[in-house]
Amino acid sequence: MSELVPGAYPIVLSAARPISSSRLWAIPVFGILVKAILLIPHAIILYVLGLVVGISHLVIWIAVLFGGRYPDWGFGLNAGYLRWVTRVTLYIYGITDAYPSFSMEAAGDISITRPESSSRFFAIPLIGILVKCILLIPHGIILYVLGFVVALCQVVIWIPVLFTGHYPEWAFSLVAGTTLWAMRVYAYGLGLTDRYPPFSFS
Repeated sequence: MSELVPGAYPIVLSAARPISSSRLWAIPVFGILVKAILLIPHAIILYVLGLVVGISHLVIWIAVLFGGRYPDWGFGLNAGYLRWVTRVTLYIYGITDAYPSFSMEAAGDISITRPESSSRFFAIPLIGILVKCILLIPHGIILYVLGFVVALCQVVIWIPVLFTGHYPEWAFSLVAGTTLWAMRVYAYGLGLTDRYPPFSFS
């Protein structure tokens, strides 16, 4: 994990623009079809893990409300789930050609720094999650639009990758930035950080 600059947001994406990208994955229809098949095991595991993460919050709030700290097992589970999702997302969009590892933590993963303490307010049943949902409405709207733009860009991104073997810089900034933005919002929603996510790609 990379160390954070003092004062920086505690969730950082370490992915860098690849020097070269596989032209195989840029072949229209074939590339995304093969990737989809290869990622079936990840989809199954992440679906189950997502359910476990949801269930875990039925008890995590108790430790936060009465102890003021996210439990070790809960942080490991939730942060590991987000790392895994990020890894698969970056592979799908071609930010990396390395097949995602089946692990809650791997080299090059998104860095999620554990806070010393967690807000008891957000652990108050119903009230905490309701307030968070309201606070995250602006992010939800922006990420909805960005998600549409990222999906639309996939229609043209394959062209430079297929013919030059290079992922375009503008596409990397957009896709990696949107992924980081989304993961910060999810991390905030899951209580992995109490710092409100910035409206930023970096």
